[in-house]
Amino acid sequence: MRARAQLVVVAHVAVTLIIGCRGPEAPARVDVERPASVEVDAESDAEIPPASGPISNDPVIQAIVEIANDDSQVAALLEAVAVEIGPRLTGSPQLLEAELWAVDQFEAWGLTATHEQWGTYPVAFDRGKASGAVIRPERAPLEFGTFAWTPGTRGQDGLEAGGPVRGQALRYPIDAAQLRVRKPYLRDAWIMIPHDFERPRGKLGQQIERAFEHAKIAGLVYAAGDREDRRIETHGDHRLDPAKLPTRVEIQLRGDQHHALLEQLDAGTYVELEFGVANRLLPGPVPVYNVIAELAGAGSPDQRVIVGGHLDSWDGASGAVDNAAGVATTMEAARLIAAACARTGQRPRRTISFQLWSGEEQGLLGSKAWVAAHADQLAGVSAALVHDNGTNYISALPVTPELHAVMQAVFEPVTKLAPQDMPFGLELVEGLPFEPSDSTSFLREGVPAFFWAQTGRSDYDRYHHTQLDHADAVIDVYQRHSALVVAIAAWQLAQLPEPLDRHNLVSPPARKLGAMFDGVVVTGVAEGSLAAGAGLAVGDRIVEVAGEPVATVAELTAAVQRGESRKTLVVERPGPGQATARVELVFDWTKDPDETERMARRAERRERFGAQLRPWDTEPSATEPEPSTPEHD
Repeated sequence: MRARAQLVVVAHVAVTLIIGCRGPEAPARVDVERPASVEVDAESDAEIPPASGPISNDPVIQAIVEIANDDSQVAALLEAVAVEIGPRLTGSPQLLEAELWAVDQFEAWGLTATHEQWGTYPVAFDRGKASGAVIRPERAPLEFGTFAWTPGTRGQDGLEAGGPVRGQALRYPIDAAQLRVRKPYLRDAWIMIPHDFERPRGKLGQQIERAFEHAKIAGLVYAAGDREDRRIETHGDHRLDPAKLPTRVEIQLRGDQHHALLEQLDAGTYVELEFGVANRLLPGPVPVYNVIAELAGAGSPDQRVIVGGHLDSWDGASGAVDNAAGVATTMEAARLIAAACARTGQRPRRTISFQLWSGEEQGLLGSKAWVAAHADQLAGVSAALVHDNGTNYISALPVTPELHAVMQAVFEPVTKLAPQDMPFGLELVEGLPFEPSDSTSFLREGVPAFFWAQTGRSDYDRYHHTQLDHADAVIDVYQRHSALVVAIAAWQLAQLPEPLDRHNLVSPPARKLGAMFDGVVVTGVAEGSLAAGAGLAVGDRIVEVAGEPVATVAELTAAVQRGESRKTLVVERPGPGQATARVELVFDWTKDPDETERMARRAERRERFGAQLRPWDTEPSATEPEPSTPEHD
């Protein structure tokens, strides 16, 4: 899953507007009812004092809390996944081991568990040992990675699988002259490619590639990041043709080390490198699976509350933060609910389905496949809760106005768990967000699917998909709390008299200008777009929207999205010399069908919910849109 900001400090009834800047992927949001968060001591995992009294009259919730406080297993579950098993690339033996282990655990707790195949991968990948070093001018170790589904070295003679290859380091040639100079030295050379370097295309690119192939270079050495970045991310493409497996080794070298080597090359120093990589690509097909465990409902067993997270990980580290943390809270929630039901003799009204998906890192594949294979069950899914945002404590959940009242009741016990140290609140949103995680697979099919917001001292970006994502990055006190939140929420949702309301679940697509921006300066205008029709031009600087000054892309996005459907934009247009002209341009979305739906929905909500919705029309946005998207506004 992609990185998300983690530390959020929100005062009581703070109002924050986040307007959709990526079409329907980023709905407007207003934060409400979130007390100021307090960081747990960053130097310890000290126990958070339990609530001073019962947080609910429900005996099952009381039992859940008692069992969790007396005998939490979330740390042991995390260790089993991230330490004893380790990295869990989809299609790997390690992931299969984790899946079978999870099935056994669920069954031991009294749930019905299945190991459900959802497809195949064309090629298996086995990551072996790897080593790398500078040999000359002075021997020094190198920290690097390789992407999944990429080949390993074959030794100096090309016959030893995983054997080291030693060769001269050369900069990637940028023109024909450099290629001619370097051609005699390409044999077994390691070709250094700078960070953010755009390789030559066209005829020159083809000539370079032919020269590399003919000389049999050792491989390519990419910078994993810029010169200040010590992280090494792992990605990969599983969509390989078993008959045409790649053979070129591609090294992802730590950014600071890569930069230092380039400086030596630029100074005329002879640099010799050695890498040995024991990766193997094995033709498939390789079956891939989800783990589904269910606690059957007693009243409406055909209705479900889904609780889940992805079990797979990238294999450059052990996948602890992403996402053994979410697996552990999901499984601990299952254990707590099952144990509480056994203690009290009660059963949930609806079936609670605990799901561990694979293929998430390659595009939500496992959850998409489950949704497709079980389309007949989706109408009966009241809610899906997905934990895939790291190890910080669960602090909030997005809800629409239609869901706000019922979710207040659902989460009332949660707000009493640790109100001072790990507070919880609801985030009022115009539409549930399409996150880059498995919740989106369900939300796209109309299921109320929620992605937990999390707060705390962990820096998710530091660990996400990097070589640093190991179990020591997981914060146990947060994990124990989050598992309790998940368990209580799942039980409460399963006990509701009616399934959750699906009306107005997601937002209409956001208003689009049809232009690209660097800040508020126009860098491109799409042909036939609203911007083209209004006369917006490359180089224009937007300074005002409907009478409101704008200086950042966030302010521009917010001003465009809120309020009326017809707006006047004021731009500063460069003229001769240093002169600029102020030009007024009219943008009118009234004929856009999405705009008709948007305005009708806002009117409906104002009438139904009153002033609760007015910040969406009046407050500035706190979201930073992605400026590279051609139509992000």
